[in-house]
Amino acid sequence: MMMVLMQTSAFAEAIGWHWYNEIYEAKEKPIKNKSVKPKTAEAEMTKLRETVREAKSKAILYPTEENVREYITLQNLVAEKASMFSSMWQKVLLDFPELSYAVLHPTENNAQHVLYEQDREKENQAIALYREKYGMFFFYRGDNLLDQELAPTIASFSKENQISLIPISVDGKILPVFTESTIDKGQAKKLGIKYFPALILVEPKSRAVQPLNYGFISLDELRHRFLQVATDFKE
Repeated sequence: MMMVLMQTSAFAEAIGWHWYNEIYEAKEKPIKNKSVKPKTAEAEMTKLRETVREAKSKAILYPTEENVREYITLQNLVAEKASMFSSMWQKVLLDFPELSYAVLHPTENNAQHVLYEQDREKENQAIALYREKYGMFFFYRGDNLLDQELAPTIASFSKENQISLIPISVDGKILPVFTESTIDKGQAKKLGIKYFPALILVEPKSRAVQPLNYGFISLDELRHRFLQVATDFKE
């Protein structure tokens, strides 16, 4: 809604300035030189901004009745055109619903729980897809506080979703949260992993490797990452 209001104000002001010119410049003689190019909307917008700023500054510095009246007149014209633009915006969205972001991505509170449940179901399906054939390597640094904080999340996720996990310490220190953990013996280098912590999907039979995440990640983000990987980040 904030973006709509900003766009509304910007475009409306431009139209408002054009209308203002028509009112106060109607008596001017038309330009005879036909080679002069008509003003663009961007040019009118630039002129509008300058005019409104000048009128406001003039009204503040020299608060005469005439100066204040001129500034208020400009503001009223802008407000009226803004209202017209806002109404037309809604009409266009009704005539062309494919342009409405809210159709596919409703933001109302009553719709959020429905979308949340749909997303959770898609995530569960993606996790189940990888559970059947893949396991996870978790490369971590036992002396690193960030890795220590993330480790329980990885362990809990693996247990709850029944995905096999092999934790691998790259600095030789084993974290107690992992009941079974190994020391890195060149696996990270062989897989080209240079950033930690690193969570990697591995398919034992084909030895296919799919990076899942580097650095810290929340539980909700981890669940959604499976969906992103499963759909090649098209979801």
